[in-house]
Amino acid sequence: MSAPFGRRSLPPRRDDGQRRVVAIAGIVMTAFLVLLGQLWYLQVLEGGRFLDASDKNRIRVRPIAAPRGILFDRRGVPLVDNRPAFTLSLIPRELPRDPVSRAAVLGRVASLLAIPFQELLDTVARVQPDSLLPVRVRRGLTLEDVAKIEEWKLELPGVITEVEPQRVYPTSRFAAHLLGYVREASEEQLRSGRYRRGDIVGQSGLERLLDEYLRGKDGGERIEVDVMGRPVRLVQQTEPHAGAQVVTTVDRRVQEAAERAMEGHAGAAVVLDPRSGDVLALVSTPAFEIDRFTGSIDRAAWLRIVQDPNFPLLNRTIQSQYAPGSVFKIIVAAAGLQEGTLTPADSVTCTGEFRLGGVTFKDWKEGGHGRVDLYRALAESCNVFFYQAGLRVGGAAITRYARAFGFGAPTGVELGSEKPGLVPQPRLRRRNPWPAGDTVNMSIGQGALLVTPMQVARFMAAVANGGVLWRPRLVQRVERPGQGVVWSDAGEVNGHVELSPAVWAFLRHALWGVVNDGGTGGGARIPGLDIAGKTGTAQMIAKSKAALGQDHAWFAAFAPVREPEVVVVVLVERGGKGGQVAAPIARKILNAIFFERVASIGFPG
Repeated sequence: MSAPFGRRSLPPRRDDGQRRVVAIAGIVMTAFLVLLGQLWYLQVLEGGRFLDASDKNRIRVRPIAAPRGILFDRRGVPLVDNRPAFTLSLIPRELPRDPVSRAAVLGRVASLLAIPFQELLDTVARVQPDSLLPVRVRRGLTLEDVAKIEEWKLELPGVITEVEPQRVYPTSRFAAHLLGYVREASEEQLRSGRYRRGDIVGQSGLERLLDEYLRGKDGGERIEVDVMGRPVRLVQQTEPHAGAQVVTTVDRRVQEAAERAMEGHAGAAVVLDPRSGDVLALVSTPAFEIDRFTGSIDRAAWLRIVQDPNFPLLNRTIQSQYAPGSVFKIIVAAAGLQEGTLTPADSVTCTGEFRLGGVTFKDWKEGGHGRVDLYRALAESCNVFFYQAGLRVGGAAITRYARAFGFGAPTGVELGSEKPGLVPQPRLRRRNPWPAGDTVNMSIGQGALLVTPMQVARFMAAVANGGVLWRPRLVQRVERPGQGVVWSDAGEVNGHVELSPAVWAFLRHALWGVVNDGGTGGGARIPGLDIAGKTGTAQMIAKSKAALGQDHAWFAAFAPVREPEVVVVVLVERGGKGGQVAAPIARKILNAIFFERVASIGFPG
């Protein structure tokens, strides 16, 4: 029997969820195809246009160099300052990528500014080609140099000029060995990890000693520029922070006076305050031109400086060692008086020579000085008296007192590379560890004795102040804006010589006689100012016929005698006699220091 009319079995219906999945998959597929097409359009059809647009607008990273801290003298007068200066830099990423085009750009710069082409190639080769940081090529450009670069700017992509602070000095050689010079960090310094390429770093003198304080914290800018290198907008900026300010012990007026007095001479001058060990002036001549080192210096110019027979880079105040000559007679007198082997009343008759065995030792004065006691022997610098006095005092005692006064060891001045000098050691023999001939030579500051001008200055300061050996001080304090004093040096006593008050009084009186009572230092005399001093003429071994007979001239002094305020030591290499050459130079320095005081009582300078 068939089913009733209108009733039949229906096929199964599709699930609604399946239809939704298919629809979503279709939409996703369509969107993916649209996205793929858009990417193809941007990359293939419009890629060139967008690449061109990106090349026209770049982000340039411009470091802003922090000014180095200022060095001031003890009165607040700048010893060195900063000024704006133009710098030529290359931005590796903005230079043409094509080697031929890049060489053309560098060649154009080389021809415009007379920079060796290979130097530019080497400069670029030292950094990554995609670096955004400028690489400094030349500092201290002139306005004419800058105008040349700007004129060709369209053909010099990646070449920019910037304004940065640069060191400026009162004169090109002012206090060269004291202040030192700054330059870009060397490859060796870069390897230490403390510096970045292009950083300005102190290389010598106080600039090197205080570099961590003088170097500020650089700032920087991120600037969007167009294809012409013109700024579009400032993206980000960080302000630089200047370095700390340093107050030194130097007196600029005294430093300038000492440099003027030493002009034309090779040698050294040191001015100390015997009450504190403060270095008021430090001069080594000839000096080098500091600003030549601050900028770029070519190999030929560098070789001329380092091969100069006058050694302008040598700091003679602490790095050169000389026989002290008759300045050392003060040590012999002090040792003899304190040990009791000499008395002020001891006297000899000087005929101009002294015989020891088969050797004749000459006096500097032909015919001798006649009858002299210890006072006159010091005042007139009689060699014959001190030949005999040295034998009485003995080599061991002389050496012991020389070391007590600081000879044979560094003074501790913090400029680096200080030489210790030399005080003879006894020979390794039991019978006679001090041969008489060696003792005789040492008694007038000759033989194996070697000292530096700084050691003589500290020694003379001890004579002036009653035996206190100060470490020479160069820096009083370091100050940072907003922080106050971050470092200071209160001074340091690193020795003391024990002599009886009577011995100190005699020495000061005898040294007064050197200058004011017919002694060898009369060339330093200034009416109205009591000066005590000692001349020295140190014989040298001539290395050539031209140098034969040209002895080193010494003069060491302090003033005023009753209450000493300054010590002045002058050394003139191959200058001749100390009284004729070094003493007048010291007079000029002392006159500049005490000019107002002397002028106020009506005496001529």
